[in-house]
Amino acid sequence: MRSLLNYDNPFIQLLCRIGDLMIANFLFCVCCLPVVTAGASLCGLLKVVQSFSMGGEPGILRTFFRSFRDNFRQATLAWLALLLLAVSFGCDLLIGQIYLTGTALAVLRGAVAVLALAVLAVASYLFPLLVRYENSLMEHCRNACILTILKLPRTLAITALNAAPFLLAWFMPVSFLKTLAVWLIVGLAGLCYLDCMLLRPVLLALEKQDQTTGEQDPAPDEAESEP
Repeated sequence: MRSLLNYDNPFIQLLCRIGDLMIANFLFCVCCLPVVTAGASLCGLLKVVQSFSMGGEPGILRTFFRSFRDNFRQATLAWLALLLLAVSFGCDLLIGQIYLTGTALAVLRGAVAVLALAVLAVASYLFPLLVRYENSLMEHCRNACILTILKLPRTLAITALNAAPFLLAWFMPVSFLKTLAVWLIVGLAGLCYLDCMLLRPVLLALEKQDQTTGEQDPAPDEAESEP
């Protein structure tokens, strides 16, 4: 029994990590309530989860709100741009539903789906870069686009992972509502954790290259030191 309750026990470590993700998930959901702060909230969640994926044990509250504060301006601008794109995609589909039929409507839906996935792919790199590196927002966007193309197999995996809840809500709304509690309790943080594990080799390789060459690589410039 004593060995079972030992912190070094893998099962206990798993339970502790799930508890940490639940706390981070709760902070993210609460801080997203004003809507406009969703981008900064995502940065706070990503900072905590990135630290976990890199083997660190950050103070969750301190790490979350420090990243929220430090990345608020850039993250909010990026989030509002993404929100504007999402609204425009929705308007395109709504107008197409009214005025188009048959093949034309199918082509429009396909084009919107491809564009939406492309935006999601870039955003999947953009916010982790915002959290980990110091740079201008335009440079972050450029680097995110470069990584989206250069790391295409990994991009496809990350995009499929991030698109899963949206696809579930669109094609299986009843199943999504049944699992909504899971998403609100731990699912979003768990999704970010998987994203960070997939991105971890990319970030480490970039930082190793930067340390070896001493030159600015095509991805972000300087790594932010971990707390």
